[in-house]
This record gives sequence, structure tokens and C-alpha cells, in this order.
Amino acid sequence: MFDREKKKTHTFGMDIEQALEFLGLSISTTTEDLNSTFRKLAKKYHPDFNQGKEKWAHGKMTQLNIAYETALKYFTSPGEVTETAKKTYDIPFSARFNQAVQVVLGAILLYYQYGLENVHLRKEGSRRFRYRESLRQIERGITRLEVLKPSALLDTQQKKLELFVNFSRAFLQNMLIEKYFVPSGIEIEHRAYRHYAEGCSMLDYAIKDAFFGDRLIRIRSGSFYQKISLSYEEFLIIIARYHKSSWIPETIIKIYLLEMFTKIIKLFKSMRY
Repeated sequence: MFDREKKKTHTFGMDIEQALEFLGLSISTTTEDLNSTFRKLAKKYHPDFNQGKEKWAHGKMTQLNIAYETALKYFTSPGEVTETAKKTYDIPFSARFNQAVQVVLGAILLYYQYGLENVHLRKEGSRRFRYRESLRQIERGITRLEVLKPSALLDTQQKKLELFVNFSRAFLQNMLIEKYFVPSGIEIEHRAYRHYAEGCSMLDYAIKDAFFGDRLIRIRSGSFYQKISLSYEEFLIIIARYHKSSWIPETIIKIYLLEMFTKIIKLFKSMRY
């Protein structure tokens, strides 16, 4: 019988006991609790909420990411899946992979349908419930993708899986951004935000167009390839010209999402939901 008390999973020098201690969780925790704790601690340690302690905050965020990855891999390893989950290994990889992808894309569709990319709207009326629902759904999709990892995969399958897991995590991190523009007298913040908003708009357009097409794009203003290029330019302007702006952490998250999305598009060609 599998012994959870003795098993240790190492990721970048952190084992499961260290990960759970950092997260404040027990060995009997659930994946849902793990994801909830991750979101809570991400807000606590985010550099935006620790002005004057950025170096400390970045260190904590690094530890948090390592702890989360370690715990997630531990709780979704082959020895820990339920009997129902074990039966899914009899289903061809492509079918299981596509099912998990559809869960993730369904969450992204819900996110955009309710305009949840606009951070200031997430607490209005039914949107706050849709926002939580989209978070839960993308987390479920990521968990399903993670469960596929232990299977014996071909190189091409492994590459697709790793890329989509990374993209899904990047989009989840993007969904957790809480910062939005508040007018101030600081010119550098105004200028940085203008580029940030433009870059975000183009990135969102590209993702909507690539995955959902006419379902979300009513009036076309160029291809998603053009939007990807222009979005990247806007974000790089912030990094190059406004590196002291408070929008840098969010910009880095957006750039990572953009990079993962670009790789997904190149590999999958077309993934309409």
C-alpha cells in the first residue's frame, strides 16, 4: 500500500514536508485547498503589496511557486489518484488531453465572455461569481493535465502537454492580477499604464481570436499574429523606458503569458474551442 507519510517529492531542493510547512497545510489537504492557499499567499507576498520590501517579496514568491509545484505534483502523482482517475489511464492520451484542454479553454471563454479581463469589473454583480467559477474551472483543467504527466508519452505528446500546462498556469497567474489603474499625479505611471493597457488589449484580442474566433470577435482589426507582435512591443516599452513603474510585475506576467501563447500557437496551429 502506498505510504503518504514516507514519500518525498523533490522539486528544486524542496520536498513535500517543506512545501506543506511553507504553505501551512497538512498531508491530508485537498487540491482545492492547495489552490486556494496558493492564491491567498500569492496576494500576501506579491511585490505590489510589499512596497519597500520588494527583494523579500520576490524571494517569498519564488518559495511559494516552488512549494506549490512540489505539493501539486505530490497530490496528483500516480500513486495518489483515485480509483476513478486510475481508470482514465485506459483512455487514449489524445482523448484525455483534449478533454483537459477543453476544460481550460472553457474557463478562458467564461473569463472573456463576462469581461473579467477588466479587473475593476470583477466585483460587480454576477461577475464576481463568474470570476470565481472561471478560476475553479481552469484549476480543474490544470489538475487534469498534471495527472497525465506520469503516463508514458511520445516526445511530441510530452511537448504538447508541457506547453499547454505552462500556458494554462500562465493564464491563471494572469487571471489573478488585481492591479488596475487609479489616476495619480505621477507621470511615469500614466505613461506606463497606457502601454500596459494597449499591450493587454492586443494580447486579449489575439487569444480570443486564436481560440474562439467569431464567438468573441465581432469586429476584426487585424490577425492575432499582428496583435501578438504589437502586444510584445508595448510590454517591452514598459520594461525599457519605465522600469521604475509599479506596473513592472504585471507586465512580466503578461510577457510570460504572451510567450507561452506564442509557443502554443506555433505548435498547435489551430485550437478552436
